[in-house]
Amino acid sequence: MRLPRLVILATAGVITVAAGACGADDNPPQASAPSAVTSTPPISPSPSATTRPPTTRPATPGGPATTSTGSPAARSDLSQLKAIGIDIDKAVLIDVADDGVDRFLQVGKNRVVDFTGTGRTDSTMMSLKPAAVKVRNRVVIKPPFWNEDLGAGSCVADTTGAALQLETCRDGKASQTWQVVPAGDSGQFELRGAYGILHVENGKLTTADRGRTGLQTLDFAD
Repeated sequence: MRLPRLVILATAGVITVAAGACGADDNPPQASAPSAVTSTPPISPSPSATTRPPTTRPATPGGPATTSTGSPAARSDLSQLKAIGIDIDKAVLIDVADDGVDRFLQVGKNRVVDFTGTGRTDSTMMSLKPAAVKVRNRVVIKPPFWNEDLGAGSCVADTTGAALQLETCRDGKASQTWQVVPAGDSGQFELRGAYGILHVENGKLTTADRGRTGLQTLDFAD
């Protein structure tokens, strides 16, 4: 007797499942090899976040005035000069001492500076100020009339010739830095520039080693 088609298909399915089960028992599954990494290590903090060395920054300059490089600005110690009566940071006349006449340092034509002044004028008004050096008794000579505006200002500079020259001020420039050499304790002094001590003969500076060297400051307002 011929079985119905449905019965035949069902029987074939049972036989197939049984065969699969037997095959599974004959060949048990292999245990998988352990993973090379058994655990995940903790993630170290980024060096850039925790271990970067601190940045070194230069200290912010403070206190006294500074130069363009940030170092303290040098100023000459003028306490000795003040103690013997030399006027500092004031409007003064710089006069040839003990010659019996008025011979004042004066700014003349073409900014030439010489002892040609005879009265109190804008051109004879001078001021001694501390030079930008660390050596004591060093000054710059700044005529107030030429230093009223903002800017570097003007300073009297020594020259290789007899007469002096008014120049734009430059801190520490040798030709603009004058040594005030006290001549006793009476307030008299000599001015030593880059080319030697100033000598005045017959009302004019001279390069010869003769003439008067003693100078004094007189209050401009008198």
